[in-house]
Amino acid sequence: MKKIILSFIILGLLVFGNGYTQTAKPEEPKTKLEIFEKQTGTVVIKGIGTESSVSGLGSVSVKCIELTNISIDARQRGIAVDVKESGRLDRSNRTFIDYDEIEPLLKGIDYISNITSNPTKLAGFEATYSTKGDLTITVFSGTAGKISAAVTSGYIGRTTAFLSTTQLSQLRSLIAQAKQKLDEIK
Repeated sequence: MKKIILSFIILGLLVFGNGYTQTAKPEEPKTKLEIFEKQTGTVVIKGIGTESSVSGLGSVSVKCIELTNISIDARQRGIAVDVKESGRLDRSNRTFIDYDEIEPLLKGIDYISNITSNPTKLAGFEATYSTKGDLTITVFSGTAGKISAAVTSGYIGRTTAFLSTTQLSQLRSLIAQAKQKLDEIK
């Protein structure tokens, strides 16, 4: 019996052991801004706009980003959204949103913000809009049917800020203002 158990242990180490010795791959860039920022062998200038934020249980800040590769005179614009949790850990995470993804994000926020009661026949609901760069905005039914919002950034090591529907509306305004500023500097 001991030989059988020992055989399974050795087989398990041979089959699954390689997974423990390999190093984790870095996450692949998901947005044009991330790809542009990671360029090597060239000078990339990052323009950063003024940061505006909204606070609830945690905070969400928005700022304009413009990246310029001086070697090829190419630019990429968008926004950076930082989500900071409140509490003991005080963690934060950043998501980049490409310029061409801002308008669909605003429309997604508009749609889920207009949900004022449960749109399903079940006890609770969640309505979610997600971006390529792992920013997720969710409106959900809380206790006693109260509707709240959560803004989450990141895929691994996610951070979440909880907002009221009024604060979500303020966040939408901050994103619209950032888009307007990017339109002005074209």
